[in-house]
Order: sequence, then structure tokens, then C-alpha cells
Amino acid sequence: MKIKATIAILLLFNVTIKAQEINFKINGGPSGILYDSNVGDGKLKFGGGIGVGYTYFFSDHWGISTGVDVSYNQNSFELNNGTTISTYEVDDQTSAFEYRVTPTNYKEDQHFIAASIPLMMQYRTSIASQTQLYFGIGGKIMFPGKQTVKASASELQLSGYYPDVNLIIDDLPSHGFGKVTNWQDKTTVSLDPAFMLSFETGLSFKLKEKTKLYTGLYVDYGLTDLAKETPNTNIVAYNPNGIDNVQANGTIGNSRIVQESRYLSAGIQLKLGFSLAKDKPQPVQPKTETVTKTETAPVQKEVPVQQKPVETPPAKKELTAAERTYVEKPLAFQEVGNTSVTPELATRLDEIAKILKENKDTDLNITGYTCDIGTEKRNLEIGMKRAQAVSDYLQNKEIESNRMHLFSKGESEPLVPNTPAENKPLNRRVSLTLIDAK
Repeated sequence: MKIKATIAILLLFNVTIKAQEINFKINGGPSGILYDSNVGDGKLKFGGGIGVGYTYFFSDHWGISTGVDVSYNQNSFELNNGTTISTYEVDDQTSAFEYRVTPTNYKEDQHFIAASIPLMMQYRTSIASQTQLYFGIGGKIMFPGKQTVKASASELQLSGYYPDVNLIIDDLPSHGFGKVTNWQDKTTVSLDPAFMLSFETGLSFKLKEKTKLYTGLYVDYGLTDLAKETPNTNIVAYNPNGIDNVQANGTIGNSRIVQESRYLSAGIQLKLGFSLAKDKPQPVQPKTETVTKTETAPVQKEVPVQQKPVETPPAKKELTAAERTYVEKPLAFQEVGNTSVTPELATRLDEIAKILKENKDTDLNITGYTCDIGTEKRNLEIGMKRAQAVSDYLQNKEIESNRMHLFSKGESEPLVPNTPAENKPLNRRVSLTLIDAK
């Protein structure tokens, strides 16, 4: 998507550079994420941006513009006191439980940098000899970088509820339960690209023959959410080894906290425009010449054209039976709740990556499984995390993400029966299935 948009801008630039306008702009005002939350409140802070643009006017009043903008955005988010955020976890004894976090005076200061590509219709009309009124309306696609989150709370109550025995543990620091005071931490959160509706208006003043100053207002409003949804992640991570270093996860991706996360930016904008229109040449009167002699041009002999031989494309490489067997052998995740690639798995995945690089016409179905410990919902989540871990590792080995398709079947379809208990580790696995790419 990013590559296509960049090519489109370059093509439009080749058209506009011949005879239209290039502009440089700077703007500032409240800029960030507008949250809709039932348990908290977000506030925009001051941000700003710079950009370069190209405008092609196809009449005296109408034109179309594009370019590249870069913006700095920041805002805050505060949770209401008394709010408890719950997720399901597995403790160091492989027991599933409900992890409850109850913060007091919880606040996040957030900021991120984003690049945007606008496409807008422009209208202008003269209101004085050197002054014009202009309007612009259209859309933008924004590609945000990672959001930096600085989280803090005067108190965090970390508790665990074990439904099997109807027990709440809230004061066992050595196992991750207890009270933390004056807590703060920093993390980063990934954001999704967003489509925005954009509007601008103001006045332009002619400074020189081909130079204009634009002053006015702008508004950008997001039509899609920025949050990458992580509904099964708490605001802080569970640590079975203690409560001394509680790590923040952020709130933006948790749909139980934030229902919508739309972008909003508004403020004052200044642009300096330079016309690239070439001066029209004066018409040249044709000269009259008297023809005194007519000569017949010699007939050119046709030269035979030698045709180049047609090259036959190389034959498609086929997977061998040994390669297919090696790839499709299950990847073992033997520890309960483990979703990380172990050194043993890394060695196998390195070889699998080599096979996939040599067989570009082959896709891969990646399916995660668990044993029957824990709830069905939690096991589906762990299965997907295991599949994602394998996909991420292969992507780092330069395997294209669009060739990998992720699934989770949790505790369903066990490789062997879950009884006796010795069988359970065999069911904690990821299976790979090779398929021909369409």
C-alpha cells in the first residue's frame, strides 16, 4: 500500500512540475487521538506538522493537490478511579486464573509521529487584486509510527481470582499479587493506518509574480480507528516472579477500555506557494521562402530486421517429498502458556525459511494448538500467539507476510489424548501446512 501511494505521488509530480504550483507548509494546534471510553477520558494536546505539496490547477478556480505531510501528535488518557481491568493468565504453577488490576490515579501521556498522503480538491476565487479566498476538501491516508506511552499511577492493586477454588489472592508479592505505590513505566504500542477527512480554508496573498503566502485553518478527522486491538492484554503485564518491576502495556488497544480511537487535528496553517508555470512564448511569424528547385529524395532500401529469439521462462521449482515432510513436522511448544520461539525451534525455522525462499510459489498455513489446561477462550488466544510467534520469526528471515495465514484451534484437535498427563506437552504445538499460492 505504501509503495503504490508513493508511485502515485511521483507520477503526479511529473505532471505538476511542468506548469503548476509547489508549496511548503507548517501548521499547529490540538492534535492526537480522540478517545471514546466508558471508563476513562482522553485529552488532546498541542501538536504540529510540516509538509510539501503539489497543486495542479485545471481551470482558473479549480485544482487538485497532493503531497506528503509529517506530524507530531500527543494526548493524555486517564482511567476512572475504581475501575478494574481483568484478563486470564497462567501462573507459575500452570494454574489458570483471572488477573485483576485496580489502579488509582492512572494516567498515560502519549505521543507519536505520523506521515500522511493527502488528495484534495482546491477552489480559489479573487476577493481583491492581490488576495484570494481558497477552500480545500478531500482525504488523507495516515501511516503512524509507534505510540510512546508514559504510564503512571499512585497505586496498583494486583489480584488473582481462581474460579476453580473461588479464591482471591491480593497479597502474595513473590507470586505477582499485591499493592504497588507510586508506579510508573514506559512502553510503545503499534498503531494502524487510518483514513481521514480533511478540510482547509483561508486567504492567499501574492508576494511576488510567482510566490504566494497562504494563511488559514485546517481540520483532519479520522474515519477509522488507529488502535491495533489487543482485547486480551491488561494495562500492566502479569509477572509471576514478583511485583517490583511491573511493566506497562498501554490502554489504546484494549476494547474494554477504549471503544473508539479516532484521529483529530485542527489549528492554524501557513503555506508558501511557488508557481512553476512557464511564461508563454511570443508567437513567431513564419518566414516565406521561394522554392527554386525540387529534388526527388532517393528511395531508401528496406533493411531486414533480425528477430530476437524468444526466451523460455525457467521451469517452476517443485518441493521434494523430504522438504515437505520436514516443513510439516509439528513445532513443539512443550511448556504451559509458552508463546515464544525456543532455540531448538529457531534452528528448525531457519531451515524452513531457506526452503520457503527457494519455493516462492508456496504459501504456508500456520495453526497453533494447546493442551486442555485453562479455559477454551484462553487456549484459543495462546494458540494464536504461538502461530504469530512462528510467523514473526519467519518474517524476520525475509519470508513475506502475505504468504503466511494464521489460525488457532486451541485445545481442539489434540495430536494425542490429553490423558495421561504425560501426553499434554505433545499437544502444545504449531503445525505448518504447505499450500500452492494462487
